[in-house]
Amino acid sequence: MNCPFLKEARVKYCDKSAFRKMIRIAGNVAQETCSSPRYKQCALYGRFAEDSQDRQCPYLRESRAQYCAASAISRFIPYSEPLLSRCGSDSYRYCDVYLGAANPPAQAGGKRDCSVGGIRVPTWLDYSANHMWLDAANSGSCHLGLDAFLTRVLGTVERITFLKQTGVHRPSAVLTVRGVDLEVVFPNPILLTASNLYLRANPAKLTLDPYGMGWLFQGVQLPGQPPVTSGLIHGDAIVPWIEREIGRMSAFLAECWISRHGATLMNDGGVFSPDVLQQLNREETLRLFHEFFKEGGL
Repeated sequence: MNCPFLKEARVKYCDKSAFRKMIRIAGNVAQETCSSPRYKQCALYGRFAEDSQDRQCPYLRESRAQYCAASAISRFIPYSEPLLSRCGSDSYRYCDVYLGAANPPAQAGGKRDCSVGGIRVPTWLDYSANHMWLDAANSGSCHLGLDAFLTRVLGTVERITFLKQTGVHRPSAVLTVRGVDLEVVFPNPILLTASNLYLRANPAKLTLDPYGMGWLFQGVQLPGQPPVTSGLIHGDAIVPWIEREIGRMSAFLAECWISRHGATLMNDGGVFSPDVLQQLNREETLRLFHEFFKEGGL
C-alpha cells in the first residue's frame, strides 16, 4: 500500500545540465525558453554547438515522477529510479511528515485502539511480554517500539543508545532514566534495516508518541525462520494481559511503599501514575525493570 500523500507529476529537465533540476510541467510550455526556438539563445545549448532545427531544445527531457504532497518542499523522484521504500509500502505510517499531516488513530485502516486504565492499547499490534510492540506488514517488513505501559513507567528518557542499527539481531537499545541505564531487548531476531536515530536528538518522542514517531526499529522478517510474531501476545489476549500487568505494577509499588514506610498502602484499584520511575530509588528502579521489562519478559 502506497502513502496517500505520494502523488504523480510530469516533469522536465535538461539532459546536459550538471545538476538535474526537475520542473513540473504545467501551463503553456510553448512560452518557455526550452520549449520554443529561443532555446538557441541558451548558453548551455551553445556550449555543445549542435545545429538543431527542432522547435524545442533537443536536450529537453520529460518523464513521470512521484513526490510527497505533504512535504513543504516537493522532491521529484523519477519512476526510473528506485522509490523510497517507506513511501511505497506500509512503512509510510511511520514517516514524520505523514504523522505530522494525518490523524494517527485513523492511519491504520480502521484498526482498533482501546484504553485500559487510561493507557492506550492498539489491539491490532503484537506485543512481547516485556512490553515491546511489533507491527508486521504482509510484505514482510516490520516496525518495533515500546508500548504505552512501558513508556508511562519510564516518563522522561534522557538518552537512547541503539546497540545494533543494522544486521540480523534481536533489536535492543539502552534507555537512560535518571542516570540509570535500562536495556530493552525484543525476543525474536529480525534483519534490521534502520533505527530511529532521530530519537537520539529528541528522546521525548519515545514517550509522547510511542506507536508513531517514537518507533525504535525497522526490519524484515528472516526467510526460512520462525515467524517474527512467534511467542507474542496478540488479539483477544492483549487487554486481559495489560489488566494483569497494571495489577502487578500496583502490587509492586505497594510493596515498595511498605518497605520504605513500614505501613500498608491502600490500593484504590487505579492505574499507577506517570513517571513512576521518578519516585523510585536506583535499587527499586532496577528491581522493577527486571520484574516487568527484562529480556524475554516473564
